[in-house]
Amino acid sequence: MTVPAAVGYDGKTGSAERLITIFKYFRRLDNGIIFVFNASGPIARYFQKNGVVAQYNILPTKLKFSSYIGLCLKTIFLMAKAFFVFTVPRARTGNEKVVVYASSDLFWEVIPAFISKTRNKEIEWVQIIHHIYPDWKKRPGNKIIGFLGYYLQRLSFWLIRKKADKIILMNNLIRNELLSKGFLGQKMRVSSNGLNLDYLNSLQPSNLAYDGVFLGRMNASKGAEDLLPIWKKVCEKIPGAKLALIGGAEKKTKTNFIQKIKAAGMEKNIEVLGFLEDDKTFSILKASKIFLFPSHEEGWGIAIAEACGCGLPVVSWDLPVYQEIFADYTFQIKENNTDAFAEQIIKLLFDDSYQREVGSKGREFIKKCSWAEVARRELEIIKA
Repeated sequence: MTVPAAVGYDGKTGSAERLITIFKYFRRLDNGIIFVFNASGPIARYFQKNGVVAQYNILPTKLKFSSYIGLCLKTIFLMAKAFFVFTVPRARTGNEKVVVYASSDLFWEVIPAFISKTRNKEIEWVQIIHHIYPDWKKRPGNKIIGFLGYYLQRLSFWLIRKKADKIILMNNLIRNELLSKGFLGQKMRVSSNGLNLDYLNSLQPSNLAYDGVFLGRMNASKGAEDLLPIWKKVCEKIPGAKLALIGGAEKKTKTNFIQKIKAAGMEKNIEVLGFLEDDKTFSILKASKIFLFPSHEEGWGIAIAEACGCGLPVVSWDLPVYQEIFADYTFQIKENNTDAFAEQIIKLLFDDSYQREVGSKGREFIKKCSWAEVARRELEIIKA
């Protein structure tokens, strides 16, 4: 089986991490599989380092998704490249089955998969969909970016609905919504994300310890803009409380956020650590007290699972998907109620035994989320 993944990431994202992890386990489960990736950047380097056969057909580009001009140019550039330069993968022997594995519904990842399937009907297209963007008019953040992202995803969905053979989803809410958009139920399978608890268990707590930690991209949809008002309310009751922000951000976004922190007089209470390597990130989580995750849209919640695996109580907004994935093992606050969010954090910080009890229950619960099991089930879907 040859599995090409049409990947066009500029950096490491949730779907990129899932792709890397899933295929690491695929290799363990079936050594006869040959992986062929249309990848650049961190993913390509990872697979080269780990001996995975790679094929690079999509030219890398430094145009950023966060710039709407860059987004438009990147989309046009990759469409032209896909139509005129992209090499359709083919089986090398009669026993191989060619499967295009598109690890996200980003438009520039869907296009090569669509073209491959159009030019060679024997190819099987397996598409991963992580979550569905909310209405761009209601989505937090830049409305132009929201508009472009929303309609590019709708265009991706149209292509996927027309040509994809199998569609793997992260939760049943997505499945129900796609059914209402005309997708065929027999093509869709609900999978999951996972956790490597052995890896987390191997790490020692860091010397850097915080009362609260946020892990994620610093943008509006991830709730970064909610952190300042929430933590300001926490500090009204606990003046010395410290919050760490871990995650990537555009330089301008990061600068503006730091300026807001200083303007609010919170520079002693909020530390922007930026992107950190996994070892350091999870060591800090293991040393800290509470995980804050005010994201406004998630398809699953890998960051929440990782925080639970580190033994931290999790406070988040009450996104419907969390009830399906995490049930009552996290504190889910009515969306946009920053007062209630802060009150729950204060309650946990004032009671160490309660904090440890909640963290322990979450850690026990999350043991069922194994990447090895997720990969095994997903490989069965692909091979079927």
